[in-house]
Amino acid sequence: MKKIIKVTQTVLIVLVSALVVFLVLNGLVKRPHFQNTTEPKTTATKKVIKKKVTLTAIGDSLTHGVGDATNSGGYVPLVKKELALQYQTQVTTHNFGVSGDTSTQIRTRVIQQEKIQKGLKAADVITMTVGANDLMHELRNNINNVSVAKIKKASKTYQQHLTALIKTIRQYNPDAPIVIASIYNPFYVYFPTLTDLQTGMTLWNATTQQTIKQFSQIYYVNIDSVMTKPKESILANNKKKQTTLNPYLYTKDHFHPNNRGYQAIANQFVTKIKAIKANWLYQN
Repeated sequence: MKKIIKVTQTVLIVLVSALVVFLVLNGLVKRPHFQNTTEPKTTATKKVIKKKVTLTAIGDSLTHGVGDATNSGGYVPLVKKELALQYQTQVTTHNFGVSGDTSTQIRTRVIQQEKIQKGLKAADVITMTVGANDLMHELRNNINNVSVAKIKKASKTYQQHLTALIKTIRQYNPDAPIVIASIYNPFYVYFPTLTDLQTGMTLWNATTQQTIKQFSQIYYVNIDSVMTKPKESILANNKKKQTTLNPYLYTKDHFHPNNRGYQAIANQFVTKIKAIKANWLYQN
């Protein structure tokens, strides 16, 4: 009898303990409520490509297209074609390139010409070639005796002029990304031993890169890497005595790009413009 009582007490203790634990846990852990609960629907916002895109190009002879056998505007129509095919959108271009223009002359045209101002205002993206003529004015009479010190001094002035040009452009379009090309060394294959000349070109490009850092939405495109010494180039004074050649240069002046050169330049522009498509391609 005593054994039965002990067993009963043990069972009761176990049951009471289990009940206490259950009540404690039930109080601490809240049950989920299922009444009138619906998960919020998450909808991904799909970016919509603009039906029409405007590219405005401004600058010197590279924008104008000197050396382009088709006389259609150098790299500009090539960029237009690629963007239209890539994104299935209508691309309108304005080409305001003038051969021989320096940075100050380009700025003067922007200030004086209403058609350029309108073209800038309409632009979704702006491309620019600038700086080569500024440097050429410094090298004009000293191509065989380049002074890096003088180029460095001249680059300070160029930096001021380029800054003023960009600020003027921004008065007419504060938002569109501006894509600025480097300059290249058309003399390299003919004077490969003039290392100071290449140093001067590199310094000039560094000045452009340094200048644009103070602005937002301005991007640098390196065309020097594809134009100065293409793979098929033949340097002067080569051991095989082959004719000196840069296959990307216009044979009439050995300075401006030919069609192959403009295609190489266009490819560099397109790569950069595609990389920043979020800043110009989609509807707001």
